[in-house]
Amino acid sequence: MQHDMDRAPRVDFERRPATYLVIADDADALLNWAENRREDRLPERRVVHVERQADHPVERAAQWDELHGSVLDAEADSLSLLTCTAVSHAHAAAVARHEYDMANAAARMIEVIDTHVKRGGCGWVAIRIATGGSDGELYDGYEDARAAQQHPERCTYFPVSALSDWTPRMAEEHLEITTHHRHGCMVYGVPSCH
Repeated sequence: MQHDMDRAPRVDFERRPATYLVIADDADALLNWAENRREDRLPERRVVHVERQADHPVERAAQWDELHGSVLDAEADSLSLLTCTAVSHAHAAAVARHEYDMANAAARMIEVIDTHVKRGGCGWVAIRIATGGSDGELYDGYEDARAAQQHPERCTYFPVSALSDWTPRMAEEHLEITTHHRHGCMVYGVPSCH
């Protein structure tokens, strides 16, 4: 005779990457951009809702339609439905925030570089890894740029000239790789912290 416990479904507690659906609110970027710049901070993404994507294709399509409809019904230009790979709901929210922060930092880094190039500047710049911001100065060399920073380990340094051709994608990749190098998670050139 089998007990009910023998027939109970097994629960899997192992964390495996899965696709998560995230509803994010980027209103901070739309409403407070000038104020954020004045306070030397970047806008922040607010995560409104997170759920794991369904496994079955039909259920997955219905789930997407329902969440996408909720975003459209909200009639807020700042809401968006995103997908990300994560191991938990909290990790998915963190990934969504991190991607937004990196995109904003890259945009700010490009703005700093373009400002120097438009002024005809040529020299070394120090870019804060977390925000993409700068002290606004151009330096004669790497050592000068590093020595002038209050927290030199939190910056990345490189030459800027009219020949500098940075795209937002290049800036985002540079900041992402520099972030991983800074906290020491690079293994054979690949970050191990994801």
